[in-house]
Amino acid sequence: MAGGFGATVVRYDADTPRLDILVPLALAALFVGGWVLAVRAAPLVERLAPSPARDGIPSTLRAIRRDWGHVAAAYLTIWAPYAAARAAFGTGGSVVGSAFCALTLLFAVVMSLYATGLLTTQLGAAQRMLREDAVSGSVHAVRVRFGPAVREDYRRPTGTGVGSITTTSSYYVDLLSEGDSDGQKAIRLRSMDAGANFRIPIGEKHLSYAAAQLSGHSGWLCWPKRWKDIAGTDKQRQVSAAFVADTGHVVWGRTAERDWEPWLRGEAAPVRETDSGLAAEPLPHPSRFRPEAHTATLLIAAVAALTTVPYLLGSVSYVVGLVLGAVAGILALAAGVRLGFIGVQKQNMDPELWTVREEAHPSLR
Repeated sequence: MAGGFGATVVRYDADTPRLDILVPLALAALFVGGWVLAVRAAPLVERLAPSPARDGIPSTLRAIRRDWGHVAAAYLTIWAPYAAARAAFGTGGSVVGSAFCALTLLFAVVMSLYATGLLTTQLGAAQRMLREDAVSGSVHAVRVRFGPAVREDYRRPTGTGVGSITTTSSYYVDLLSEGDSDGQKAIRLRSMDAGANFRIPIGEKHLSYAAAQLSGHSGWLCWPKRWKDIAGTDKQRQVSAAFVADTGHVVWGRTAERDWEPWLRGEAAPVRETDSGLAAEPLPHPSRFRPEAHTATLLIAAVAALTTVPYLLGSVSYVVGLVLGAVAGILALAAGVRLGFIGVQKQNMDPELWTVREEAHPSLR
């Protein structure tokens, strides 16, 4: 599609039909159709079957599965401008064309290097320290039950003017102690900070998958043995944590000071040895297809692609082709933006999973 847009805007007078663009465009449409059929046939998020209690704590805690679909989408988007430039100028010797191709190539290379963060930020530094402590042989741990998933909306003044208020949302799961907790409140396992590249909220999506699949399950809540090193260097004094379900799956997150302090500083969560013969696996990914995110987006993209066909076949005048190219570019941009704000940020954040709680700054109470 990017190539088709570039062909009409810059090099519409090239030989037609442009099979070098039409054939990949047709293949892309075929692959997208196959992808939709495949993911629609895949099961939606399903609750995992109950498992007997595990006495041992795994020493191997696997990281979150990488989302290769988003990685591929990011790199396709990054290289689209260069594809458009190359399709438009071909092998021509225009100085302006060569400069534009060089500029888009430089952009693609730089952004590709930035996008490598999608491959390395599945866990934060604090979570990696917890993994290391588990491998070394011991962690703080307590038996808990996976409770309700909560979306907390916090209202606070922005400080920029009278009546100016902002609302931020955070996600967590209430973990309820299985044993004698001496009146301890639920521990809030919050989504972790990881995967900021290209606005992909890895921590929130990970917790959403867990809420759908592990509600009501029991397991071990683990904190690093070196929790003081984390709490002492974190501005918000949060400590990494992991829920290791009896199903053999691990859920990564973090806990605020009010949640970990009674257990760690109060020594209610003792240091326990980990079992080198056990491993906790990442949660399986559910179906990627979300009607609210993908249906309208794919329709917009399909219209954009079809709009490029007439001038790629050479069946319309230059002016008509230019108009069609502009329409195709605008529609393609709209589809990408819509998918970015709906499909990526809110994918799998099913509102039915979350109990909404509202909190407010003391000045607004």
